[in-house]
Amino acid sequence: MYLNKLNQNTIIKLENAGIEKREARIETEILLNHVFEITKKDLILNPEKPLPSDKIEIFNKFVDRRIKEKIPVQYLTNKAFFMGKEFYVDGNVLIPRPETEILVEEILCHCEQSDAIQKIIDIGTGTGCIAIMLALNLPNAEVYASDISEKALEIARFNAKKLELESKISFLNSDIFKNIDNKEKFDIIVSNPPYISVDEKPELQREVALHEPHAALFTEDKNGVSFYEKLISQAKKRLNAGGFIAVEIGF
Repeated sequence: MYLNKLNQNTIIKLENAGIEKREARIETEILLNHVFEITKKDLILNPEKPLPSDKIEIFNKFVDRRIKEKIPVQYLTNKAFFMGKEFYVDGNVLIPRPETEILVEEILCHCEQSDAIQKIIDIGTGTGCIAIMLALNLPNAEVYASDISEKALEIARFNAKKLELESKISFLNSDIFKNIDNKEKFDIIVSNPPYISVDEKPELQREVALHEPHAALFTEDKNGVSFYEKLISQAKKRLNAGGFIAVEIGF
């Protein structure tokens, strides 16, 4: 089979499975790149490229799993992109979203206005994407990344090592500040916390509800604010003078 034919057939398959057309195109490109190392340039300049049948079989298995099991394409390939960098992801961590890039950009914008060395902690670091991008863009900052999940911390460490930033970040296993020395204070506390009420679970995309880690998504209360309340309460004694908290919020 030729590249163009497989590309078009896959987009149609994904659309028929209820995936929006633009997303179907993007996901097809991701899978083509993952299995065949095909790029957008190849799709444009070499659409009649013949593809090996053994790899087509592997590709189709990925597509079938995407459709039947509703597994996000990022978990199928163990790859997600955040602020232009590639991160390893699996079912132990949330898939980084473009909205979270805004959170990082806001902090960077604030830090540009200050020459002071910042001490920053990312609470519930997951993939480590927030802490890693802050460490990358603020080389003089002292960055900490904490998570209640050891498995998530392993992934965060792996991503930091892959981007050669492991030595720039201190990783901590903690439920918010529970296991962090009481003497430690920070200039910036950042978090993309769980903020979805369990009552909202039926309204979520099946991909999210079935495969992303519930502890990173859902709160204990019906209003989706319990994590914020805990964070703010504990942060009172953890912020340096002039420091601030930056969080992602729901609708």
